[in-house]
Amino acid sequence: MSKPGATSLNAELTFVSNRERLIALACQIVESRAVAEEIVQESWIRWNGREYPVQSARAVFSRIVTNLAKDWRRSRKVELRALMCLAQDTGSYPSVEAHVLARDELRIILKSIRAMPARHLEVFKLSKLHGMTYKDIASQLELSTSHVHRLIDDIMIEIALALET
Repeated sequence: MSKPGATSLNAELTFVSNRERLIALACQIVESRAVAEEIVQESWIRWNGREYPVQSARAVFSRIVTNLAKDWRRSRKVELRALMCLAQDTGSYPSVEAHVLARDELRIILKSIRAMPARHLEVFKLSKLHGMTYKDIASQLELSTSHVHRLIDDIMIEIALALET
């Protein structure tokens, strides 16, 4: 019979000993070491929150990293498509109506941001205005990376909901 905590220790040792391999795996998909490192760190958070058998730790870590990297790549492609569409439209000036609508949307967004709790507002500023990574924000505010990720998701949902009303 194994000692309490031995399962967690075995998983941690497996993670640490395979970290560089997992980063290399993620790099093949996302082509950025910084993003790959964040994905590998997120894989530990996902592992640690569930009950996986330690015997399959290496395979499960690989699957989690692969799925996270593919999700990141898919979302990045959507962002790039949107940016390309914007770039194509930059040659023309927006109509007065489009300008007024954009200004109204900006007012709604600012109102939504001002109504946020202080912690949300600080995380939003660090992420969107200062361009800090979730890991850096987590370190600065003494939060977990996954908590920062959830806060950013909550903020973006609140802004989207405010724009729909």
